[in-house]
Amino acid sequence: MNIYILILTLIFSSCSKEKKSLEEIKSQIKINETKNIISILSSDTLKGRDNKNRGYFKAADYVIKYFKKNNINPLYNGFKDIFYSDSIESYNIVGTVGEFLNERKTILIGAHLDHIGVIDVGPDSIYNGANDNASGCVSVLQIGSFLSQFEWDYNIILALFAEEEKGLRGSYNLANRMKKESINLEYVINFEMIGKEMNIGTNKVYLTGHKISNLAQEINRVVPGFVTFFSKSAEFNLFQRSDNYPFYKAFDIPSQTLSSFDFENYKYYHHFDDEVNNLNMENLNEIIVSSALFISNFLNEKTKITLNIR
Repeated sequence: MNIYILILTLIFSSCSKEKKSLEEIKSQIKINETKNIISILSSDTLKGRDNKNRGYFKAADYVIKYFKKNNINPLYNGFKDIFYSDSIESYNIVGTVGEFLNERKTILIGAHLDHIGVIDVGPDSIYNGANDNASGCVSVLQIGSFLSQFEWDYNIILALFAEEEKGLRGSYNLANRMKKESINLEYVINFEMIGKEMNIGTNKVYLTGHKISNLAQEINRVVPGFVTFFSKSAEFNLFQRSDNYPFYKAFDIPSQTLSSFDFENYKYYHHFDDEVNNLNMENLNEIIVSSALFISNFLNEKTKITLNIR
């Protein structure tokens, strides 16, 4: 190798593995971009992101264009993990940050892209799903865009799931496919409904399945006080109701969801008023920045996320 190229490679590699500062991340994950993305994903033109009215596929096209623009590579042909749902061809959108190498350890960052579509009741028939779950999707896109600027020692999969609202069909398909392909998956971080601040304060989330792993403790080590304990999570069976669960079942690894929806702080769950103007953009962007901070630290430090003794 040319010595000049070798030196540049070593310098870039070294820089990419430095801890990313909060200021560095804030300077790149901007609130205006967050608002722009979530506004597009929850616009009336996407018809509530249901596959039967084709709105989901318009949203998927937007995500694919975003991935291409931000140097996210496809894991599968055309970014599509195809499966059939109610006789309709559907697909998850699956990209990777950098080159995917089979021998490397892998993490997955995900959120569901679908919502419940158009329902002809009330003054507004389009259920836009800004909080549920365009807020989670914008998190994956913004974090993925930030991570794509650096080289990592891990495979980083970005997944936007279809058919969560119909029984986690998309995430079950991808989890089982990745298991058959012997992908060395270490842990999964899923985002679900983070567009409104919790009643206990801003820039806070809870973690479903809080006690099954050391994930909450490791996150709070990097971002103190970010993850709080939500006592009703077990009561509402939230761990098994989001797209983390199929990966937990298939791989028996830490696979958990971050959320700020506590069933009291937002009255528009599965409601036609689940719109961008009812969310807290400042808090959403703070959560995205904090999440990018702990994920990049985990990758740099090769943090071990492990299941607790059961």
